[in-house]
Amino acid sequence: MKMLKTNFLKALGLSVALLSTTAQAMTLDWSGGYRFEWTEVDRPSLATPTQRKAYGLNYLYLSPKVIAADGVNVISRFDVLNSSLYPNSQVGEIWGLNNTQASAATSTNQGSASVQVSQLYLNVNQEYGALIVGRAPFEFGLGMTYNAGKGAFDHWYDTRDMVAYKIVVGDWFFMPVLSRKQSGGFGQGGTISSTGFQLQYESEENKSLLGVFQENVKGAKGALNYSADQIAAYGGAGTAANSDLNIQRTNFVLGRGFDSFGFKLEAGFQTGETGVTTAAGKDISVNGYGIVAELYVPRAESKWDWKLKFGMATGDDPASTEFGGYALHRNYDAGMLLFNHRLGQRDFLNTDIFKDTTNLNVGNSADDESISNAVFIAPSVGYTWNDRLDVRNTVVYGQMLNAVKNSVDSSKDLGLEWDIELIYKPSERIQWVNQIGLLFPGAAWKNGSDGLGNDFTYGFASKAAISF
Repeated sequence: MKMLKTNFLKALGLSVALLSTTAQAMTLDWSGGYRFEWTEVDRPSLATPTQRKAYGLNYLYLSPKVIAADGVNVISRFDVLNSSLYPNSQVGEIWGLNNTQASAATSTNQGSASVQVSQLYLNVNQEYGALIVGRAPFEFGLGMTYNAGKGAFDHWYDTRDMVAYKIVVGDWFFMPVLSRKQSGGFGQGGTISSTGFQLQYESEENKSLLGVFQENVKGAKGALNYSADQIAAYGGAGTAANSDLNIQRTNFVLGRGFDSFGFKLEAGFQTGETGVTTAAGKDISVNGYGIVAELYVPRAESKWDWKLKFGMATGDDPASTEFGGYALHRNYDAGMLLFNHRLGQRDFLNTDIFKDTTNLNVGNSADDESISNAVFIAPSVGYTWNDRLDVRNTVVYGQMLNAVKNSVDSSKDLGLEWDIELIYKPSERIQWVNQIGLLFPGAAWKNGSDGLGNDFTYGFASKAAISF
C-alpha cells in the first residue's frame, strides 16, 4: 500500500510537471490598435457642384500570437468594423453607414457587423533564418510599392498567401518567396501566382540599408477579374481581357544615416503584359517606373526637425500603344489632399485602373488616390512645442508628366498645398492629430480649353490612434 501511494505521488508529480511545461510553452500574446478619424474636404471636385465630403471612420484590429514553442509562432489578425465599401483594407467603417433597421428614423441601434480575418500565418524562427507560411503581411523599402500598413493611420495593407524562407548571414539576408494571389479552387489552373526573392543588407550600427526585391507575376486570363472600367482605362473602347497576365517587377532601396542627417531612396520598375487586348487583338503591355527619395535632419538637441520627400511616377502617354502608368502605394502620401484624395473632374493621374470608379466617385470616396503621372516635392519642418505637443508644416508641389488633353493650351501644373499638423501625444501609445490642408490648384485641372474647375479647396482632419 505504501509503495502504491509512493508511485501515485510520483505519477501525480510528473503529470503536474508536464502540464506546467506545456502551459509555459503554449502562451498567447496580443497586440492591436484602435483608430477614430473625422475628415472633411470642402471642394474635391474643384468646381461646382463642390461634392463636399464629411465622414467619420471607426476601426479596431486585434492580432493574437500563439507561441507554440520556442521560436514557433502562429500569428493572426482580426479586423473589427471593417469597411464595407473598401473590402480587404483597414479604412474602417463610416459612422452611421448601413443602418439595417426597417426605418432608420425610428431605429434604436446601428445593427452589427462581421469580424474579418485578414492574416493567419506560421512563423518559425531559427538561428540563421526564419520560415513564413500562410497569409502574411509584406513590405519592402520605403513602402512605395509594397506596404504592410504598419502606420497608426495607414488605411491600406499588403498581404499575400505565401511560403518564404529568410536566410540570415550577418547583416545580410536572402529570402525567396512563392505566393498565390488568386486560385480557381482545388484544381490546377485559373490562378495568379508570383515567384520572387529579396536580397538585403541592413546595419543598425552604421545606419545603412541596401536591398532589391524582384518578382514575376503570372495569371491565367480567367482569373484576372478586371472590372469593365479597368479594362477601358487600359486601352479605351474595344479592349477586353482575352490574354494571360505576365508582369515583372523590380524594386531597389538604398539608405544611409549619419548623426546630422540621413537619406533613403527607392526605385521601382515594371514591365510585361496586362492580359488586356485591343480591338485588333494586340496585347496591351505595361512599362512604367517610380522613384522616391527622403532626406531628414533629426532633432538631436534642437526642437526642430526637417524632412524632404520628392519623387516621380510615370503616367500613360495616350500616343503610345503600351500603358506607361506606375502608381505608388496608397499608403505612401506626400500631403493631406494632393495625391491622397480624388480631386478634379478627370482621371488626371491615370489611377482609374487601381480604384473603384463604378460605385465611388470624387465626392464619395476615402483617401484612395495614388501618386502617379506626376513629379512632386514635399518639404516639411517640425517643432517640438513641449514633451507632448508637436507642430508640423508641410508644403507640397506637384506637376503632371503627361497632360490628359494633348494640346498647346494644356498645363501640367497641379498646384501647391500647405498642410498644418498639431500632434498631441499624452503617452507613447496614444496620439491625437489635427490637420488643416490648403490647396491652391494649378491650371492642369482645367484640362486646357475644356475650362474645367480648379477652384481653391481645403480639408480638415481630426484623428486619434491607440496602439497596444
